[in-house]
Amino acid sequence: MKNIHLQKHFKTAIDLFAGAGGLSLGLHMAGWNVTTAIENEKWAIATYQQNFPATHLITKDARKIDFTQFQGIDLVAGGPPCQPFSVAGKQLAKADPRDRVPEFIRAVKEIRPPAFLMENVPGLQTTKHIEYSQWLYREFRRLGYSVYIDVLDAASYGVPQHRDRLFFVGFLGKCLFEFPEKTHGKGTPNPYISAGEALADVPADEPNTAKVTYAKNPVLRPSPWAGMLVNGQGRPINLNEPCRTIPATAGGNRTPILDPDGILLEYHQYLMKGGMPKSGTVEGVRRLTVRECARAQSFPDTFTFVGSKTAQYKQIGNAVPPKLAKAVAEAIYHSLYPPTLDDRAKWVYPSCYEVKREVK
Repeated sequence: MKNIHLQKHFKTAIDLFAGAGGLSLGLHMAGWNVTTAIENEKWAIATYQQNFPATHLITKDARKIDFTQFQGIDLVAGGPPCQPFSVAGKQLAKADPRDRVPEFIRAVKEIRPPAFLMENVPGLQTTKHIEYSQWLYREFRRLGYSVYIDVLDAASYGVPQHRDRLFFVGFLGKCLFEFPEKTHGKGTPNPYISAGEALADVPADEPNTAKVTYAKNPVLRPSPWAGMLVNGQGRPINLNEPCRTIPATAGGNRTPILDPDGILLEYHQYLMKGGMPKSGTVEGVRRLTVRECARAQSFPDTFTFVGSKTAQYKQIGNAVPPKLAKAVAEAIYHSLYPPTLDDRAKWVYPSCYEVKREVK
């Protein structure tokens, strides 16, 4: 994408299913003013209010909200609950009572914004859910939107974590849009930000007390970072690379493991050579703290999480990495509000810039 200087006019946005606020933070960083957010989970509400006191937060189920009251908003953004499409769940899609994608569509229909941004798991585009994904695309097109779809890895945009997310981006009328170019990793001027680099100076935090014990029946894989060498599903982090996806189920035995001295690396080599499994606690390793997981998601250290430790880990694991959200939100801003007439002529069709809001 052409490198256009972003003039931040702070156009307005609404964040549906806001969670702790990862998407809202990325939108703010990209020049959007998130005037309203919607979230109805207890601890996510508390966290959002702590970090975004100026944003009007509605704590109701989205199904009970009349979105026509927000007509005039420039961007409808949100990440409907991903559990109905996640490969880690039952993948019930429409049959899952947690499916809120139809509410996102309704919000777009009733608000008629110049643009929308919907984020979810790549599982929404698997063979199992391709009909649902195609239906979603057709619904947005029926409302008069040009629709762009892509899966982006957060690590490619400066996040020290490999995390694939699916984005639906739409513009009312025709609009020339490209998803942001990668800034980190292969083919870019910058290497990935490694987990070791990101976690080097994390502020002290309450330790994660979940013990790490040797698995009774270890599952070996060629890579020491895969398989199951210890209890639970939390695996050791390769500090020389971006870490694996931080799950919403972190907090207990599913929390990733910090192994600075390579103890589990040596244990993996020992097992690969035919050694017998060990038992007991693995000394010298520990599971990531809340603050470390937040760093892996690219949250700043000033971002406060509220609630029990389990609730905080869940909020972090469910969040959109702010730096990834920023990259996509800036690309939308560039296409919708070019800073100069010359850039406008190159990037925007008249029907995209001179937005028409009448209901179709």
